[in-house]
Parts: sequence; C-alpha cells; structure tokens
Amino acid sequence: MNHFTKIGKIVMLGALALGIVLGSCNIQTVQAAEVSVQQTAQTPTYQVYVNRIANCVTVYAKDANGEYTVPVRSFACSCGREGMETTLGSFRTSDYYPWRLMVDGSFGQYAIRFNRGILFHSVPYYTAKNDDLEKDQFNLLGSDASLGCVRLAVSDVKWLYDNCEKGTQVVVYDDAENPGPLGKPVQMQLNVEHPFAGWDPTDPNPENPWNTVRPSLYLTQDMGDGVLYVPAGTTVEQLKQYVGLKNVEGLAYAPQDYQLYINGNYDLNTQGAYRVWISGQDVAGTMVQQEMILAVVQYNN
Repeated sequence: MNHFTKIGKIVMLGALALGIVLGSCNIQTVQAAEVSVQQTAQTPTYQVYVNRIANCVTVYAKDANGEYTVPVRSFACSCGREGMETTLGSFRTSDYYPWRLMVDGSFGQYAIRFNRGILFHSVPYYTAKNDDLEKDQFNLLGSDASLGCVRLAVSDVKWLYDNCEKGTQVVVYDDAENPGPLGKPVQMQLNVEHPFAGWDPTDPNPENPWNTVRPSLYLTQDMGDGVLYVPAGTTVEQLKQYVGLKNVEGLAYAPQDYQLYINGNYDLNTQGAYRVWISGQDVAGTMVQQEMILAVVQYNN
C-alpha cells in the first residue's frame, strides 16, 4: 500500500466516522444549508460583502440555522478611486443588465444595480462587444479604479449575475487587516500587446480566444476522486508536489515554469477537508482556476 493510498483510507474513514470538515463547517452543515435554501426560496440564496479598502468580494451562503455565515466564493474587485469611493452601507440588488452603458460612455457586462447608480459589473469595454475590453483597466483589478461601482472579472461578475437573485443583500465595509475569510484571489495581468488582450481572459463565452491557450491543472497523485490530498505541514511552496499544470497540448510544465496560488478558508497544519480554489499561471502569464477539495491528513509511518 503506497503513501497516498494510506492517506486516502485515513481520510475516508475519518469522513465516515466524524464528517469531513469543509472550511469552517462540516459537510452535514453544508447539506443542511442547501436544504434550508430550498425550503426558504423566498429569501435570497446568498449575501455579498464588499471589503472596499481591500478590494475583495466575499459571498456567503446560509448555515443550518438560516444565517449567512458560510463563505463560498471570493473575488478580487476594483472599488471607487479616491474622490469617487464606493458608498459604505447595506443595500439590495435590483436591476440586472447583460450589458449596461456607464456614465462615462463605456459599457459594463453583467451589470447588477445595488445602490442607485452603483453597480457590480465587468471591467469596462469601449463598446458592447466581448472583444473590445479596456485592456489597461483589467490590470487594475484588485485596486481602487472605478467611478464608484464594483468592477470584477467577467467570470466572477457572471457568477453573481447567475446566482444572486434580485433582493440579495450587499454590504460594503472596510477592513484593512482581513480581506475576507477566503482571502483575496490573485488576478491575472494582461499583456496589453497580446493579440487576445481585447477579451477578458476569464470570459466564459465559447468564442473567447483565450480558451485556445489556457492551461489546465491536474493532480500529480490522483486517487480517482478529484480530491487534493496533502500531509499536514505541507507549505504552499510544496504544493507543486501534488498539483501540476499542463499546456493546451496536455504536456506537463516543469515546476519552475508555473506558479500556484491557493485561496479559501484552510489550514495546512490541521487535519480536515477544505473547499479551496487553486490558480495556476504559466510562463506566459495565462491563468486557470479550479475549485477543489483539499484534504489535509495526518500520516504516521
């Protein structure tokens, strides 16, 4: 029996006996929260918190008691720049637009109004066309840049657009010490001279040319269940022993030719299973992100 077969059995036995810990709550709690959502469809599924000073959005789902305490997604964003700061307070989403003309003449994709003229929307476009992105503005994601709205990458704002129904509460607050419980994801930087730079690289549109060069993540010790198993005490720098990156031809990159980033509510020193998002970036700067279950296990020889 090899090292990771032993690890897998430890995790499966622990899951059966105790319930795997997922983030800060166990799987039974998450399942109960899902049932609660189905039974209370008249109330919004999520709450959205915008840490204005950190330029980070965190989405919370309901726990078993119907309280919004379970962090499920986090996104880097751009709030209002100096003199045009995004307003602090509690609001609710109202109008939704696949494309929206902005006050400065630009266009935002997947716009969601939550405070009068303040909306969630994509990085601005010159026109309402997917290949006409204001490419220099994309590289400002994660910093103050907007006229007061909250900008996000297309894939992120589309997630809000698709999953947060009208009436979802939005809380804008400041916390300079903690971006949020899931951390602030690393954002890809565009080479504005790249021939694909007119497209948001995260745009799920099937015509997005970034799809032709996007790398993919894989588990180097795949046990067939899609779970990322690591021994307790593993460092972020050591993750490349367990997660690799392949190019579009399916060829694996050497460890020195890619970077890995992880965000979520996890502890590499404490046994448990955590929902995380792993981002891989190749030498050309192209990124891919994938949700995984990270199983941290104690292993004794």
